[in-house]
Amino acid sequence: MQFSFKSISYVALASLVVLGTACSDDNNDPTPTTCPTVTIPEDAINLSADETANCYIAAPGSVITFSTKYKGNSTTLKTGNVAGVKLVWADTRGLVKELQYAADDCQAIAWLDDLEGNAVVAATDADGKTLWSWHLWVTDFDPEADAFTTPANANGTTWTFMNRNLGALSATPADGFDTHGLIYQWGRKDPFPAPTTFTELDENYNYVGGKDGEATLYDIEGNRLASIGSMTQFHGTVDLSIANPITYYAMTYIHTGEMDEYDEEIVLNDPLTGDWTSPSDDDLWGGISFKKSIYDPCPPGWKVPVCDADGATPYDWLQYASMTWDNTNHGATQDGQWFPATGTRVYVSGGCEYAEANPYSGLWIGTAGKASANLELYPTLYGQYMFIVDGKRTFKVNKDRRSQGMSLRAVADK
Repeated sequence: MQFSFKSISYVALASLVVLGTACSDDNNDPTPTTCPTVTIPEDAINLSADETANCYIAAPGSVITFSTKYKGNSTTLKTGNVAGVKLVWADTRGLVKELQYAADDCQAIAWLDDLEGNAVVAATDADGKTLWSWHLWVTDFDPEADAFTTPANANGTTWTFMNRNLGALSATPADGFDTHGLIYQWGRKDPFPAPTTFTELDENYNYVGGKDGEATLYDIEGNRLASIGSMTQFHGTVDLSIANPITYYAMTYIHTGEMDEYDEEIVLNDPLTGDWTSPSDDDLWGGISFKKSIYDPCPPGWKVPVCDADGATPYDWLQYASMTWDNTNHGATQDGQWFPATGTRVYVSGGCEYAEANPYSGLWIGTAGKASANLELYPTLYGQYMFIVDGKRTFKVNKDRRSQGMSLRAVADK
């Protein structure tokens, strides 16, 4: 999936930070209490009671808490000296009614309205800088109740999948965009909204008629935020992605001014790998270790699917001859599982790409794609994905630059 977009300037935003007594990662460094003690409500549901993660599924209208003490699913790597929490974005106005920070318990508390949607909440230090962030997937959904276990492959491996993409509010094809879920860059823990409308581009890769596909995002007070595409930045690192979970880190190009043998300018990827982060890491989603990592974006008990030890992909069970394409809702069905064509976010811009004429998407796999044997000459690095499009390439496993934004479907962490 290769497209070119003009770079887009950064638009700053402000967020309301709710402060509390700081929760230090150094037991020998006491932090003074500057705010009243926050008590966790008796009816609050602790979503991290059994396991911590970077994503939590929460019921609409509930009061929820989760630990801010550790990074992802780690039990040793602490987030730092947390002083407060803030709403980074929500895709439904009023979804998160209130946030508080119970510092004595190292817990974020969120009061949710009786609505469905997605939000990202961050833990901050005393200066308001983000230390870590979590995705709140607010919907009435029990992933275990509707899970699908694949037939065993030739190696005897099975995977148990959720019946929908991460962030999706439905698995019923007729529910359209509610089935699409969120978008991820390969190896990143934080999500981005998927396209919410079809997009249209002119010959200069500008959006026609304002059809940029961007979701409307809100802060805790219901104010509209700048779009993800308008805040795209370049030259990302893992540390920058943690500090700026709303920022899409795209790759860009280096114009060398040198001409090749066909009298065309030699243009290089920047970074040369085409990744969103430099340096790159093939194990950000556990593709080498086969273990859920601290950057895994899935809820407790679930993880990013990776190839098995013999290299077989988690989507080997899907076959073009067995699928049915839905021309109305734009997606494929096999064995009762719905795979919508959700569109993507483009690796050179962070902007949405969702053409009505031939909508497509990909589902990331946490295993790196095959790179060239000569990385000095061909340094591009890839992530694997399963392709969804109306045609014989449907369900084929392919590879793309890791700065591309695509969908993700979790498997049971067993």
